[in-house]
Order: sequence, then structure tokens, then C-alpha cells
Amino acid sequence: MQDEITIIGAGIGGLTLAAALEKKHIPFQLYEQANSFEALGYGIQVSPNIVRVLWALGLEKELENISHRCLGFELRSFNSDNILAKWQIDNKIPYYQCRRADLHQLLFDSIEDKNRIHFSQRLESFQQKDHKISLHWQNSQPTTTTALVAADGVRSQVRRSLFPGNKAQYAGYAAYRAILPFKDKYRPLWGKATVWMGENHHVVVYPNGNQENSTPWLNLVLVVKDANWNEQGWSIPADKQAVAQDFVNQSEELKEILEDMIASPEPCFKWGLFIHQPLPYWSQDKVTLLGDAAHPMLPFQAQGAAMAIEDAYVLAEYLGKEKEIEKAFIKYQQTRLKRATKVQQVSRNNADIFHASGVKALIRNFGLGLVSATVPNLLNQKTAWIYDYDILSN
Repeated sequence: MQDEITIIGAGIGGLTLAAALEKKHIPFQLYEQANSFEALGYGIQVSPNIVRVLWALGLEKELENISHRCLGFELRSFNSDNILAKWQIDNKIPYYQCRRADLHQLLFDSIEDKNRIHFSQRLESFQQKDHKISLHWQNSQPTTTTALVAADGVRSQVRRSLFPGNKAQYAGYAAYRAILPFKDKYRPLWGKATVWMGENHHVVVYPNGNQENSTPWLNLVLVVKDANWNEQGWSIPADKQAVAQDFVNQSEELKEILEDMIASPEPCFKWGLFIHQPLPYWSQDKVTLLGDAAHPMLPFQAQGAAMAIEDAYVLAEYLGKEKEIEKAFIKYQQTRLKRATKVQQVSRNNADIFHASGVKALIRNFGLGLVSATVPNLLNQKTAWIYDYDILSN
């Protein structure tokens, strides 16, 4: 295919698509509303299903250099600090954890022709007519394109145009993100992801960065039920003292981490979590959606960025194989929609598991302890359909 593809949004999904298209010598233009490239975000879990994709893009060594290798998981009680379950990952492909900003930068650096990336370009509207798409920008003259891929995130302008009645609902949770320089006293947390679970609360802690090649950090994600409506954004400053008070717990280790968070000059950000109902389709003629624009999801399976990366790889494959853009877009949708929708639903269901209380929490804790002590590999099998998925062979 030689038709030029226009991509809206230079986040992880948009950059992955651009990198994949460039490798296939498919022309593209990538538009980003920010004024310049900014490597954004705190921690991200890079599970084996997308490590395969990043390796296919030639980023194996670079990914290793910026990442912490996660070897297992540990679930602990928010109230007693007892270990509820722990298990080792049995996948031969690495499970990495790194700063989202480092992965974002890595993808940006992998694109050779930076002249195809345009900043300060906010899309206001588009129209499809006579096999062309007219793009109207906030601060520049209209342009035309043959095909449009919207990787413009959870607030996608393109999705709103295609589905004006699809409204997000506040999920009733507030989430906080913070990051701390990794200290020797955090050493027991190395090599795993640790989750403290409690009534209406949970905290995820994991290291970021490769100690040999990059600065290591400790990433914190704190989620609490919050009846107040919160803006759907990633960069609302939070009062760290108030956050720590909301997460009073019985773990000396977690208490110390929260004290370090308060004392650290690093900011803490809050955002409201929203539920988006699955879309019936993603593609309409020569327009399609990718990543959060297609399937925004709650963060309780740590697969939001992963699904965007999978989307990008599959879409690039079909654009390379099909002569007609519409056919490529439909095949991409047929391949991806069912899997991404299932991950959306699992992410939503996990909220109830993480925040169970009363009898439900007792049943959860007993079940986790029994499985962990007798057949811990069952916990790996529960997520095998996500992590073992080899998109390169599909």
C-alpha cells in the first residue's frame, strides 16, 4: 500500500503505529496537539504479549536497558500486611516494568524520519468525501488525507464524532500516581510487583528501570473509592499529605513508602476513573480508532497501553498486506475488537476483587491463599490468555 496514512496522537499507540509503518515503508504523517515531544507518564507494566511486539520492532536491547524484570507477584493485606498470595511468572518472554516516559521516548527515538511528526496540531473536525478526508485544525489550514487513524486517547475527538452518544460514566474511583527514587531499603520489593488490597482501597508498588543501565525508581499507584466526580485527566496535582491519610494501613513497609512520598519533591497526580462501554465497531470507511480512542479501560489489569501496542502492530500488518484501506481497517477491527473488549471487561471486574470487603474479602483471601500454597501456577493460567498471546503468529 502506498497511500499515506494520517495518525492523530503521538502517544504510545500512535508512535508504535508510526514505527511499524516506517519499517514497512508505508508513508504516514503523525500529528500531535502538544507543542513539542514530551515523554509522559510514570510507571508502566510491559507484559510478554507486547514485549514480543517491541522485539519485532527491533527494540529488544533498548527495552532491556530501560526496564526492571518482574519475576512474580505478591498480594498482601492492607489491614494486617499478611501475604495473601505470591507466585512466580512462568512465561519465557520477559515481563518488564519501566517508566512510561522512557518507553514513550524509546518509541519516539526509533522513528527515523522525524519530519513526518508534526506538533501543535489539534484536530477540530474531519469530513469524508469523494474518497478523501478533509482535516480541520485549530491553528493551521485544512489538509486532506487518504486514511485517518485516531490514536488520540481517551478524549478522542474522532471517537466523539463517530459515536456522539457514547458517554463515559464515572466509575466511583480516584487514582493517584507517584514515583520515588529507588532506595536500598526498597530492595525487598525488587523483582516483583506488590499489591496491598483492602476494603475500598488498593496500592500497587513496583520498581522501574534497570539498575545497571538507567536510574531505578519505585512506582506507586493508589486507588480508592471516591463518590465525588473527578475530572478525566492524568495531571491533576494531589495533596500528598491527604493521600497518605486516605491510605492509612498496617504495613510498616507501606507506611514508610507513603512517608517518603510526602517528603519527596516528586509530585503526586490524581485522576478520576471512568467506564466506557465497548464500541460496536471501530472502523468507518477510511477512518479507524486505535488504543484508548477505541477501547478505554480501567487500569486494573495494567493492559491499556498493551492493547494499544497490539492494535498498532496488527493494523500495520494489514495495511502492508491489503491494497484497499477499507479492507485493511475492517480486518484489523475483526482481529482486535473481541480481544480488546474482553480485556476491558476483565479490567472492570478486577475492581470488585481488589476492593472487596466483608465476607467477599474473606472468601477472596482464603481462595488466594489456598491456590498460592497448593497450585500457584493456576494464578498464571488465569492470565495466560493475555500474556501468552503471540500476536506475531496471528
